[in-house]
Amino acid sequence: MLEIRYYSKQVLNTPFHQVDLASVSLDALWFDVFFLRLGQGKTSPFPKSLDSISNLHLKALHVILANLLYDKDSQIPEFPKETFFNYLTNTLPKLCEIVPDYTTWTTDAERAEELVRSVFHTLNLTPKNETKEYFNDRYRSIDSRERIRILDETKKAQERAKEILRQLKQKEEEEAASKYNRE
Repeated sequence: MLEIRYYSKQVLNTPFHQVDLASVSLDALWFDVFFLRLGQGKTSPFPKSLDSISNLHLKALHVILANLLYDKDSQIPEFPKETFFNYLTNTLPKLCEIVPDYTTWTTDAERAEELVRSVFHTLNLTPKNETKEYFNDRYRSIDSRERIRILDETKKAQERAKEILRQLKQKEEEEAASKYNRE
């Protein structure tokens, strides 16, 4: 495999000027990718058609990933199609919900890197010059889903702290009122 910069640059340079998102066939696109990569072209690479996807931003993410994997110079080793199909049907729509405008993935270098690391993480691939530990650490540091999870946990912790302070204040007021009544 090559360094992560190479793959991120591939994402950033996706040639959308050559794609009509409204009419692109994702099944045909993935067929071409796997035909090039594996020489398998007699059947669909996936157990279910992806052509029913109508969200143009999600379709664009498919185009971005197809462009990444279609690259002959990418040196991405063979990977399990079932795992990748699971990524396309489960993880990719979630990423599309978090970052709904596909142009963000192709204009923001950190988001491009996140997308690449997300795919590689799912496929258990490590780019050149990175250890598995570094790869995972870097992925966690830029993962939008992780960032949202941390923000949610922080918000919940702040709400719990506010509730505890409110309860302490209420208890102090009750004790002061009780003390006042006794005097």
